[in-house]
Amino acid sequence: MSRIRSSILEVERKFRRLAVKTLTREGGVPPFRSLQSLHIKTIHDIYYDKADILYNAGTWVRRRNGQWEAKIRLGGDLVNSRFEELKGAREIAACVRRITGNDIEEDCNFGLVTMAEFTTTRETWVADGEFSIVRDRTDFGHEVGEVELQAEVDGLTENEKKRVMAGMDERIGQFMERYSWAFAQGKAVGKLTAYAKMVGQTAAARS
Repeated sequence: MSRIRSSILEVERKFRRLAVKTLTREGGVPPFRSLQSLHIKTIHDIYYDKADILYNAGTWVRRRNGQWEAKIRLGGDLVNSRFEELKGAREIAACVRRITGNDIEEDCNFGLVTMAEFTTTRETWVADGEFSIVRDRTDFGHEVGEVELQAEVDGLTENEKKRVMAGMDERIGQFMERYSWAFAQGKAVGKLTAYAKMVGQTAAARS
């Protein structure tokens, strides 16, 4: 019997920055029901593409701290995003082959070229037992945050995945509205968009 492949669904909403210096459980009204601060991480990302073919297909391939990852957009936009995540060279190679036609192995970066490379210092809190709040600061001086929910599901169709993520997105919106004191107003700019602007890229803005 073939094994049903599980999927990791990720829904995130970016925010410009925190409206407070740091998060505490009782930093505003109403207070968080619970708040756990996680260890600060340093993340080194290398993003790959080929003439924007992956980007135009709503797909991002990166090597994060040496590990291959891919994100496939299933809805939303650059600020309010819904993704399916892939991990592991075999699944990512199949994804790249389906989009580009390249049948090239991991050792040759799946036939892709480097589009961006930077390091991020990431602070993470888990609020109310399930919502991840992230503040990212890059080595080129950009700051942005996001609120994220993840779910691991098995055997769902694409339409079923989209329905699950629509519910997750609605819950994030309600969460951010409830704790609006924590999130600064204004347009959020993703790290790749900021990187592209910094290096003068003219390709479409990236998430």
